[in-house]
Amino acid sequence: MPWCPVCKNEYIEGKTHCPDCDADLVDELSEEPDVPEPAAVLDEEELADIAARAAAARQMSTHVSARDRHSETHSSAWTFLVVGASGLLISTLALTGVIRLPLNIFSLAVLEILFFLFLIFAVYSFRSAMKMLDDISREDSLEKRIRKWAEEHLTAEELSEGIEEDTPEEMHYFLISEAIRERLMPAFPEVDDAYAEKLTEDFYNELFQ
Repeated sequence: MPWCPVCKNEYIEGKTHCPDCDADLVDELSEEPDVPEPAAVLDEEELADIAARAAAARQMSTHVSARDRHSETHSSAWTFLVVGASGLLISTLALTGVIRLPLNIFSLAVLEILFFLFLIFAVYSFRSAMKMLDDISREDSLEKRIRKWAEEHLTAEELSEGIEEDTPEEMHYFLISEAIRERLMPAFPEVDDAYAEKLTEDFYNELFQ
């Protein structure tokens, strides 16, 4: 009697094809069961490499603190102010004939407009920097709450539980970082990924280095 090699069903004489499995029938089934090939096992070096690359990929989004953003914006504002005021003064003196520059009236007028725009950018940047002071206050308050929580909930012993002592350094960092994030994100859902990465690295360094 013919048999289907896939579903192992027996068919009547004369049948040559299994309509369910779309396979040709055979006269008898093989006694040796199909044994799936064993899954590839990664050694420690490969696991460490995967962990390192994963950690590096996640670090690509860098957190910029509100204090740093304020400093950059404030610095830009002063740059626009100094360049704009100096340029506007020089171009005005040139237009009024007080000083002479190798430029025609049209070019000097264009410079006047350009340096005036610089002053507008300066005003806008100063206003933005002032608004960022509130962001600094909120971020400082949030970080204080997070660090207080970390002191109560994150310990090197608890985070290292289940990790073998001979675990490679890269894998150890990856596993501990994941454990920190798993505890941090539910407790503070308002923290974005980039800030969470920065905090995670800080806590890891403080606890293990």
